[in-house]
Amino acid sequence: MRFDRKSADYEANMEAFEDMDLYVPMTRAERTALRSWARKGYDVETNPWGYTDCDGWPLNYLQAYRLKNGYSSGPWDYWKGPAQQPLWDDTAKCFIPREDYC
Repeated sequence: MRFDRKSADYEANMEAFEDMDLYVPMTRAERTALRSWARKGYDVETNPWGYTDCDGWPLNYLQAYRLKNGYSSGPWDYWKGPAQQPLWDDTAKCFIPREDYC
């Protein structure tokens, strides 16, 4: 896919990447993958795997990348209590609220 580096969409994607890079803790591999995704012209709020949250909204690229690589939580979620964290359902490929999980 060829993209125009001077287009408004490309600039918006790279600006969103820079904001996420500044405020979201991530590893070097995550940063590299996210930068590559944004530089290809994709929005950082989308993901290529079709992962969604419990409401059906798509996860952003970084959240989906973390799930794809086998870790759904980590130090970036330290502020959440375990009671507030939804559970990942492998069959539905989405998060399920704890009260709906049986």
